[in-house]
Amino acid sequence: MPRHKLSSGKVDIRKSFGKPRFMRAAILSVSFLPFLFFAAKDTSFHFRGRIVSRTEHLLHLAIGIVLAIMFTHSLMSHHLVVVGALMLFVVAGGVDEYIFHRDIPAEESDLHAKEHLALLIFIVVSLATDWLEKNNWSLSHALTQLPGASGGGF
Repeated sequence: MPRHKLSSGKVDIRKSFGKPRFMRAAILSVSFLPFLFFAAKDTSFHFRGRIVSRTEHLLHLAIGIVLAIMFTHSLMSHHLVVVGALMLFVVAGGVDEYIFHRDIPAEESDLHAKEHLALLIFIVVSLATDWLEKNNWSLSHALTQLPGASGGGF
């Protein structure tokens, strides 16, 4: 059974759940599925609902590549690359939204809102996964590390 030293100096002899790296990959992969679902529906809509230009298709391809980079590097905890990819996504997504998405159909607008929410959920789950991983996958230990959790004030 592994032994881990806690910040209090005590040794934790409990076996931690999900310590292997595959746990991080499993959690993040599952949390990315809703985004993939709505992105696929949006892509399908661009071929049957609102037919988009070649330029917009290329921009969507670039956004997809940036999000693939963001996802793969989030699996590896490469935070700087993830932040860089998200910044590129904001720029490319802004161009897409403010240039190509004027007066889009309500169905497409709804898909975009769901995609954005699903991506936000993925980012929050990614941050929470980092936090738990740094606390040996122990929620009780992680919560005691919060400011003020020891009974003292902020």
